[in-house]
Amino acid sequence: MLVLVIFTIFWTDAIADTSFTCVTDLVSGFYYNPDRDTWKHATFMPGERFVINERRQDVYDVQRMDDKRSWSAICTARVDQTDNSFSCMSGTSQFHFNRDQLRFTAFRYFGYWNGSTDSTAISIGKCFPN
Repeated sequence: MLVLVIFTIFWTDAIADTSFTCVTDLVSGFYYNPDRDTWKHATFMPGERFVINERRQDVYDVQRMDDKRSWSAICTARVDQTDNSFSCMSGTSQFHFNRDQLRFTAFRYFGYWNGSTDSTAISIGKCFPN
């Protein structure tokens, strides 16, 4: 019984260290103006949120918390970097996170290249441990 209690306490502490909520500080990109048939640089409203949960060592689940454009991906540690970071790609979005700096970038690139008029944007922001 004592072993189970110690394991439960240790496991709860380990999970708490591997969950983050991330909030955008700035979103910039390109917006299509259908009235003029032109693209313009745009700054979008920040506030987009992501939740990161570690599934197992160096494998993370990232979810964008957006009712209109939900998105999720499974991410893995970056082996090409020496920093404590991971990245992932799913559909037409990418997400990069540095665990030491608690900073992220998210990139939505759907739109222009395939003839669509969807906005293309890059987001930057900070993450906070849950």
